[in-house]
Amino acid sequence: MPPPPRMSLPRRVAPAVVLFFLAPLFGEFLLGNLKASEIFYVPFLAPLYGGGAVLIRELTRRAGRGYATMLTLGVAYTIVEEGLVDQLFFNPAYFAGQEQLMDTVIPGLGVDAWLTLVLFAMHAIWSICVPIILVEAIFADRGDAPWLGKPGLSVTAAIFVLGSLWLGHTIYVESGFMATVAQLAAAAVITVLLVAVAFAGNRRVRTPRDGFVPGPWIAGGAAFGASSLYMLTEYLPGWTRVAACVLIAVGFFALVRQWSRRAGWSPVHTLALAGGAILTYAWLGAVMEPETGPKTLADHLGTIVFICGALGLFVVAVRSSRRATVSQVAA
Repeated sequence: MPPPPRMSLPRRVAPAVVLFFLAPLFGEFLLGNLKASEIFYVPFLAPLYGGGAVLIRELTRRAGRGYATMLTLGVAYTIVEEGLVDQLFFNPAYFAGQEQLMDTVIPGLGVDAWLTLVLFAMHAIWSICVPIILVEAIFADRGDAPWLGKPGLSVTAAIFVLGSLWLGHTIYVESGFMATVAQLAAAAVITVLLVAVAFAGNRRVRTPRDGFVPGPWIAGGAAFGASSLYMLTEYLPGWTRVAACVLIAVGFFALVRQWSRRAGWSPVHTLALAGGAILTYAWLGAVMEPETGPKTLADHLGTIVFICGALGLFVVAVRSSRRATVSQVAA
């Protein structure tokens, strides 16, 4: 058979470019943390959010690994962003009302346990994994192959590092807050350890087992229910909210781990999990008070546009994934 035709450079890098800009849109605007009228922030946030998401996807796929590795790297990314760049972990006055939420501070560390768990979920799942799942499904014909060559990967890494340094400096100038050397060193060491854990051990190809696998609608509903309950733990008292977060996360990921190892699990099921998470961010974005103040009517309309856009991308991703599956079966 003749070799497949070479793709042009724009077509080769298109998935990475889409992910680069989609990650900050999900991480800040779909959530409602920033308003639609502040869309001009996207180019300034993309080097951190988008650069991180592209690096995580590319490094994971180059190593022949899957979403568990991406999730672990997403936790490491959270520490980079919230511990080293904007330092929210250590700054009790980073956003309005933060001190009122911090009633589960870990003695000696000055870090709030519940807020840390919520930030891990927000970034590892919604800023990193959900956009990656969507973009991989939209470009399902590319499979798990890398999107970038070594030069592209190097450029992305440089953009991520330089963008993070610039954003961190900007936040420091505005807030005047700087964590202690010990706090920054601890964040850096934990980040390195998490990266090591993400790639530890040999990759094993598992034979799918027989067993019950729910339909995609049920899987998506479970993801929506679990992620919504996780975010609603804010209304529980003290350390009860921490315990609830741990129980929800452990229970849900244990369930998904069992389902995904069975023969009936498909890419559409994985997309359904992302869809459930998107719905959670949709209702959160509709009710959340942005960091920068109340929304105008235009901002509320913008929120609707973001929600519709995210759901539209989800539909496109499902259709593309199904077409790719049919093509593989036919081949």
